[in-house]
Amino acid sequence: MLVQDVMNVAPITVDPQTPLLEAARRMQVRGFRHLPVVEGQTLVGILSDRDIKRAMPSDATTLSAGEIGHLLTCQPVREIMTRTVITTGPMLPIEEAARLMVTEKISALPVTNAGRLVGIITETDVLGIFARAMGVGEPTSRLDVALPPRHTALGELVRLIEEAGTTVASLLTLPGPWGATEAIVRIRSMDPRPAVRALEGKGYVVRMQWPR
Repeated sequence: MLVQDVMNVAPITVDPQTPLLEAARRMQVRGFRHLPVVEGQTLVGILSDRDIKRAMPSDATTLSAGEIGHLLTCQPVREIMTRTVITTGPMLPIEEAARLMVTEKISALPVTNAGRLVGIITETDVLGIFARAMGVGEPTSRLDVALPPRHTALGELVRLIEEAGTTVASLLTLPGPWGATEAIVRIRSMDPRPAVRALEGKGYVVRMQWPR
């Protein structure tokens, strides 16, 4: 799956001259934490809820509520936006976009094509894809299985589950806590016991099953 398959293709944006108060209002009404800043269709910055909080006067200010409101109305987005924006492209694999978010400690990536904003992808979008990939919300059972080191283990695991009378809905492998590979398997059955017995009968260690 690629970024273009997940991204919001019609992101809410502001231009650099938009008053900060108006930008904050749009974010609040829409429930957004980031607004791309564009001139025409060219991305020139990004505004986050943290940028807005930093621009707000501190609790120790002597300004009146009216003065604060006037300040925020006059201050344009361009004065506080982040100008160096980390972006991604529409053809990047979704897992690479997720890696970029984790590495850079950011929760949104504007998607650009030749400098033109074509969408935005957020951590919520990535988590939604992860949940779908794991079969969350479907009538399935989950098995955490420690894989032996032999190279045929994964194929054998799938075969044993199918021979036990069910099928694999999703499968993900990750490094386990002790260095061994662990398979997180969702099977299309609410009763995982036949699959567990089949796996354990061949020496697999099923560390967790859900439902129990």
